[in-house]
Amino acid sequence: MTTLKLKKNIHKAIDQIEDESLLRAFYTILEKQIDASDEYELTTAQKKELDRRLARHRSGKSKSYSWQEVKASLLSRKK
Repeated sequence: MTTLKLKKNIHKAIDQIEDESLLRAFYTILEKQIDASDEYELTTAQKKELDRRLARHRSGKSKSYSWQEVKASLLSRKK
């Protein structure tokens, strides 16, 4: 059985289960994987780049825009 077929079969089976205790058991098994997929860590290079940009912004060396300016610019491109 392929991974895709296995996933489809599991989805179908879970959608049909009405037993809350069984669903909670499945959730317990998958909980660590679910939580891990929400985690994201920036690389050191990404952190340095963000720090560099923040320093430029704070020193006035880079331009910033209000939400209204960004929105107006994007809407003007559509025309």
